[in-house]
Amino acid sequence: MRILFTPNWTVHHLDIDDGLIQPPDKQVADQGYWFFRYFPSGYQVDIIDRGRKSWFRDFEKKIKFYILQPIRAFRKRNTYDIVVSHGAQSGLVYELLCSFVKKKPPHLMFDIGGLNGARINHYETPLIRFALRKRPYILVHSSRQVDFYREYYPQLTAKVRFIPFGVDCSYFTPKPTVSRTRTILTFGKAKRDNLTLCEAFSRIGDKRGYRLIVVGEQELSRRFAHVNEISFRPVVPLPELMRLIAESEFIVIPLPEYRYSYGQMSFLQSMAMGKALIVTRTTSSVDYINEAPGVIGVEPYDVEGMEHAIEDMIGMDHARREAIGMANRDYVTSNYNECDMSKAICDYINEIVNE
Repeated sequence: MRILFTPNWTVHHLDIDDGLIQPPDKQVADQGYWFFRYFPSGYQVDIIDRGRKSWFRDFEKKIKFYILQPIRAFRKRNTYDIVVSHGAQSGLVYELLCSFVKKKPPHLMFDIGGLNGARINHYETPLIRFALRKRPYILVHSSRQVDFYREYYPQLTAKVRFIPFGVDCSYFTPKPTVSRTRTILTFGKAKRDNLTLCEAFSRIGDKRGYRLIVVGEQELSRRFAHVNEISFRPVVPLPELMRLIAESEFIVIPLPEYRYSYGQMSFLQSMAMGKALIVTRTTSSVDYINEAPGVIGVEPYDVEGMEHAIEDMIGMDHARREAIGMANRDYVTSNYNECDMSKAICDYINEIVNE
């Protein structure tokens, strides 16, 4: 089976593997790509990514849609058994182009950002419905997104499939040789409710020597400059981030509420590294954390709830946090690993093509 994959990011094509680059961001010669590497033999995957940085890429970023990528995919579509687009930024444009022709392979679109950020209005929503009038297949990583389709795009509901996201548990592993520090870590360069987290942490009277490190957030640094125990850092390379995760006593992933999937890699990868966590209960997270043994859930924007959660986590002894962190790893390895995600996606692709 020939598959054309169009991810909404840049993929590095390497002759020799680079362990510092995550699997989604690289295609190594003679090796399978990302989750496709778990597919059985007989599957060929070609990639058309978003392209190199240029003035036109900057233009596409402003309009929040990719143009060149879906056009390239459209031109090559009929040499493939299925086209898989990762993200609506190019998937919608590709589907719109295909809606005007008869000859085309089936199209599976990973809806990560809720089509249009899950916004519903009188101008954009009818255009999206028009682009999707041929009813492509949709894959989502949050079960609540199915409810979103049922409410606003009911004609697509039968073709929406919830498949949980899975992480590479062989890449994200505990680092027992790394010394722990009395730090609480949060990270993420976008879509983080660090205001609630910092407000909650600043209200704790006895911080017991703990510091909060906020990676990826700079705008709040002046507002909380008076709190000596909070430090802000810019985005760091992945190896440095993994070291910070390993050194921390626990992780906090404070999420605002959006009706789509985001932030899942951050908390699942941290769990795979054997860390205890505090995570906001949102559309994106509830499927993954409700049964997790070492995650304290907090309601969105709840400063008091976040404060109590941090106090509870600080109040645990180190051995207890280590134990529930390793329980988190077992939980993710058993339920949200990349191999199981790959098998579910492969089964869905076969189901689509055989239809």
